Amino acid sequence: MNFFRRWHAHHEFRHHFGHGHHGHHLGRHADGFAHLLLARVGAKLDLDDEQRRRFAAWIEQIQQQRDALKSAARGPELAGLMAGEQFPREPASQLLQARLDALRAAGPGLVNAFADFFDALDTEQRQALRFMMRRFDGAQHRHAD
Repeated sequence: MNFFRRWHAHHEFRHHFGHGHHGHHLGRHADGFAHLLLARVGAKLDLDDEQRRRFAAWIEQIQQQRDALKSAARGPELAGLMAGEQFPREPASQLLQARLDALRAAGPGLVNAFADFFDALDTEQRQALRFMMRRFDGAQHRHAD
């Protein structure tokens, strides 16, 4: 096995997925991350065009929810809450509840988009996806420790 080629692929994967550098992999380069994720998962699972379309639709919905949460944390409402001498707990709780309600409302769409993608996979692709998720989960636990 060519060591450099293997190292480069590993380095590129870790770099694009946010490991080993500052910033979160779903940060300001989320569109690039989504494209890379689609390409990597598509290649690993050998997705056809319809499966890629379904996977992309699911990733797009995740990004929309991420953007909504991000705007809530940086929005003018939050700045307004911190403008006074004391933090207004009740309006802050109402704002949080509104954001959570919006996430709950989007939940079924996220589930349906993933279900559409998952159901479009054949048995081997599902097994490969399960394996990828176990490896990803294990890597997350190793990095958290």
